[in-house]
Amino acid sequence: MDLYKKIIGRICTASEFVAIFCLVAMFMMMVIQIIARYFFTNIPPGWLEELASQFMTIFIFIGMAVGVRDKIHITLTIIVDSMAKKIKLPTEIMGKILTMTLGIMMSINMRPLFTILKYNRLPGTRIPVVIIYAFPAAVGILMALIAVYQIYDHFKSGTDEEQTRPEDFIN
Repeated sequence: MDLYKKIIGRICTASEFVAIFCLVAMFMMMVIQIIARYFFTNIPPGWLEELASQFMTIFIFIGMAVGVRDKIHITLTIIVDSMAKKIKLPTEIMGKILTMTLGIMMSINMRPLFTILKYNRLPGTRIPVVIIYAFPAAVGILMALIAVYQIYDHFKSGTDEEQTRPEDFIN
């Protein structure tokens, strides 16, 4: 299971680098768009906004996987924290199973979009639309893999407070 944790850690690290690249690229595109709008012409290149919005989409989906890994996604901690330990552990495991199911369903439900949109291209950049929908599918798989490890960690270490911290995924 340590190899599994290392592989997920490497994938998460690579995903974070992609997210950082998307954030920096999005910022630079917006700066270029503002400079082009106010100093050179009244109409900035249309592809800048389109590409920036695609990078924002990628950034948001990677943020979902990071949120699952770091256990900072939306939870009803006030209810779970007030439970007895006997009930708390199964409730947390059920939450991880639901997260895993969500990730798998997110990946599976992208298939019809791939079929419908396989020949479509974005108007400004001519990028195939299917590429944009590949990120939610990949992030869904990553969320499911992280949830599987967290379920294993629940059986090994107990509740969320007793588990190893998310930093253990790194390296």
